[in-house]
Amino acid sequence: MRSKLRPYQREALDWALRIVEMRGGAVVSLPTGTGKTIVGIAFAERYLEKNAKVLVLEPTRFLVEQTARRFRYEGIKASMIHSGVKDRDWSRQTVVTTPESALSYFEQQYGSPTGRGAEQASRDFPVVIIDECHHTVGRDPFAQVMQYLRDSLKLGLSALIPKSRAGEIEKSIGLIKRWDFSELQGKGYEKPYMIAEVYEAPFKAEEEKLYSRLYELWLKGSVHSHFAALALTTLSRDGGDALLDSASRPTAFASFLQSIASLDPLPSNPHKLPVLDNVLKDYEGNFEKVLVFVNRRCTAELIADRFKELNPVKIIGGREAADPDARRSLLEEARKPETKMIVATSAGDEGIDVPEVDLLVFWSHVSSPLRLYQRLGRALRPAPDKIKYAVFIVTPGTRDYDALPESLVALAREGIDVSGIFDDVDSQVLGEGLLMARRVKEAAESLGVKGVSGEDLLNMIASFQSPRVQKRVMKELEDGAKMGALLCFYDVNEVYSEIQSWAESAIPEAYIKLGSAHKRYISIDEAEEAARNSPENFADSPVCLDPISDLKVKGVSEAVVHRLRVELLKHISSMAKPRILAEAINALSSENPVATVKWRLRVEGAVLPFNGKEMRLNFTAEYGPYLVRNLRQVEYALQNTAALWSLISSLASSSDGLGFCDRLLRTLRENKAT
Repeated sequence: MRSKLRPYQREALDWALRIVEMRGGAVVSLPTGTGKTIVGIAFAERYLEKNAKVLVLEPTRFLVEQTARRFRYEGIKASMIHSGVKDRDWSRQTVVTTPESALSYFEQQYGSPTGRGAEQASRDFPVVIIDECHHTVGRDPFAQVMQYLRDSLKLGLSALIPKSRAGEIEKSIGLIKRWDFSELQGKGYEKPYMIAEVYEAPFKAEEEKLYSRLYELWLKGSVHSHFAALALTTLSRDGGDALLDSASRPTAFASFLQSIASLDPLPSNPHKLPVLDNVLKDYEGNFEKVLVFVNRRCTAELIADRFKELNPVKIIGGREAADPDARRSLLEEARKPETKMIVATSAGDEGIDVPEVDLLVFWSHVSSPLRLYQRLGRALRPAPDKIKYAVFIVTPGTRDYDALPESLVALAREGIDVSGIFDDVDSQVLGEGLLMARRVKEAAESLGVKGVSGEDLLNMIASFQSPRVQKRVMKELEDGAKMGALLCFYDVNEVYSEIQSWAESAIPEAYIKLGSAHKRYISIDEAEEAARNSPENFADSPVCLDPISDLKVKGVSEAVVHRLRVELLKHISSMAKPRILAEAINALSSENPVATVKWRLRVEGAVLPFNGKEMRLNFTAEYGPYLVRNLRQVEYALQNTAALWSLISSLASSSDGLGFCDRLLRTLRENKAT
């Protein structure tokens, strides 16, 4: 493993290994944000060294991808399998999958979990790691998979195990041991007063189809594109019930919604409702009062009706918020011990000092989470000897997720621990960029090209290309690259052809500037294959540090950027491989997980010999901005930088006795000395 275990992680690992060897299964319960994934990977490594096959179960496909990438980063090859993956390799020594995919595979391969089916499954998968194992109850797919793997060695991981589920989980997996914050003190972890966590609420099929339809309308820039944008936000942030509520009103927005497609297939219950139910069950026994923040009155009414057993109080504005007596009565009701839930809208919380809560759930994302935080006043203030929790329920693959990082960073500035959300070396791609990545992939297959240009995509999206549409499509491509859903690169063969064209025209000095119009885009999922099949575009060779001289990082202090430059210049004598540079840049994510980086490959006055003549080349290629936490994105972009650098330096190296790269390297050394 690359990562080093903290003392408490080592303690948890040693305990788990000992108990598993003695009793066949163990459950490690570490608080949110303490790095349970690393404990699981270290556990898997011990058995992989013995040539045992390891199955890792994750509750969502996004966690499957995140965990599989983390395994790979730690040097362990792992296949990831979920409903969105076509090529499913169950033969790998490490398989990361969802319980639903595992259950389907087991049923096909082994039949019933009774008798020989379970014996064979445990032989094929002798070690299993169950993340978020508090789901292993009842008829949940987690529990059904455990029926097949009852003879396997099992490690369960969870932050919160409700007492009501502990018995069943111990029976399915093994002995549970909890580490609370007091036990982690002095072992590499400091107790926060509040911890943030993210729960994913994927769309149902009908909602996903409608969202894609709305995205198409918005992207094409129709006359009602502003309504399409509003519908996208409403559906992803608030839910289908809020959209149906909007469609029932006598407004132009309602007319638009009724015109695009029938809304009848939309489920009446919003897609976030069962996730809220899971949140409350997962935090059972860890909160006395929960505040659910929503955007729409209809959503507040629905939640209050669904969770009547918590004696909910609604703070939703209107007469109650305006009338002093009604407000006083409402707050008195909210403060009662038997009131376990408060549901508030932005209109309702304005100017109201809500009672203290220890669990805050953001159902609807807000434009200014810091402002909300400040409004809530003492509701989120630190409480002696008590940990509070803030939970975001977000819709993956949508703009609801794109807005999440800045919200979490804003809360982090107020002292809320968000480290568990951003501690992954290679961040997952979860936002609306997935839709653009899908379009890019379809366009590439249709055109038979390895990289789609902005112009290619525009021609396929809209026959009428207004400046607004062009700007929107290009921005979506740039945002997709920034967030990590797309990889953008320059085609080295095209660059070479352009340089050659300049030389053949006998012009003594050429000026080439590559920008957005020259970029080619592919889905990040295809980056590995593209790098393998197009070595001319992605060179895994040392890159001269000239582009780093133009490196700009947004979101961290100048002092931190200076330290980065000093760190990079340490490699100047040998020149650094893209991976080394990418890891140095990626390390900045610990300062700010939404920091961005951009750079330029800049060449001035390179002498290129052509047909007995010489041409001076002035060349610039723009890269970024990219989120620094997207290690793969930054590394592949640096590989493309290295490929362009190799092209130009090879063309220039024969111009005189001293090669161009050597001259530039000498200049950089002189600058460093200065």
